[in-house]
Amino acid sequence: MVVGICGCNNPMQHNETSSGKSKNSIQYSFPDVLTLDSANKMLQSYLNSINYETNDTDTRSIIFDANVLRSYLDSMASTSDIAYVKIMFAHKLSYINAGHANQYAGFNSSALTLIITGFDANGNYIFLPDNLVINHGANCPTNCPSGAAGGSLLSVSMRKR
Repeated sequence: MVVGICGCNNPMQHNETSSGKSKNSIQYSFPDVLTLDSANKMLQSYLNSINYETNDTDTRSIIFDANVLRSYLDSMASTSDIAYVKIMFAHKLSYINAGHANQYAGFNSSALTLIITGFDANGNYIFLPDNLVINHGANCPTNCPSGAAGGSLLSVSMRKR
């Protein structure tokens, strides 16, 4: 899974419905997809900024179990309203519990994680049962997969869609 973080100038737009009445909903102006060349250019810039060839502590990626995400987005009845997925940087509880709460850690893989939750078109969060959110990501470079996905850039593999 590749996580792209994009900014947008004006995420809230005022829309008209088919009946001509206006309603407020979230419309994002960033592109939904990138070419591999553009994605690799963005990845390479980030990797070079952390001196990745000699740095094995800064986070390069965080990997989530696709079955957890699939279950969250497709299987639960309450998730049919999920329009967007929000991915937020956070400190790991182990980092906080070791006495580092509120301390800058950069992108240190032993300190950084991502929290994932969905929200609807009106900006309301949609949680897993019992108000849970997805967190259990594996940091790379310490927990990288084998094969092409273990690399730092994207490459076309034999299996394409």
